[in-house]
Amino acid sequence: MKKGQMEVVGLVIIVILITLGLLFLAQFALKDKPEKKIFTRKGLAYSTISAVMRTTVPAGTCMGEDGQPLFNPLSLGKDILEDCTLEKIGNSPRYTCDGKTSCPYFNDTVNQLLQGTLGTWNKRYDFSAVMLLGGAEPQSLFDPITNKNGCENAREIDAAEQPIPLTGGGLVQAKLRLCD
Repeated sequence: MKKGQMEVVGLVIIVILITLGLLFLAQFALKDKPEKKIFTRKGLAYSTISAVMRTTVPAGTCMGEDGQPLFNPLSLGKDILEDCTLEKIGNSPRYTCDGKTSCPYFNDTVNQLLQGTLGTWNKRYDFSAVMLLGGAEPQSLFDPITNKNGCENAREIDAAEQPIPLTGGGLVQAKLRLCD
């Protein structure tokens, strides 16, 4: 009788050890890998800002200074953002697109693009552009474009920056921050 009880106790101990082993295995296997998440968020930020800055405005959308439609494609990042910078420092804009000068057009278009991608994926973000001219203080070109209050009070933030050199000197620094 005692021999049978010892065998049952032994089997129970083996079952408990196997169960504990499986629990530890499951805990480590299902644990979220933060470094992979950070890499993915950072990669998404870089590829998104790169795509936005390389987006071209459809031919015929913009008018030149002479009021004639432009049929050569303009780059959102280089042409429109540079014209927005010139507009901010007091020059007359070279382009009007969909009846708007460069700054409002850039702002609206980028807002649409980001809402259609990152916003659809429920990502929190903010996008800003700052002009750096000579020794002057950096100046924001427009209010940050945000989704879900941007990255305010975010625990984890990854940023991607895209410098855009201006004709005649200076630089515009476009910045996209993604956060959780």
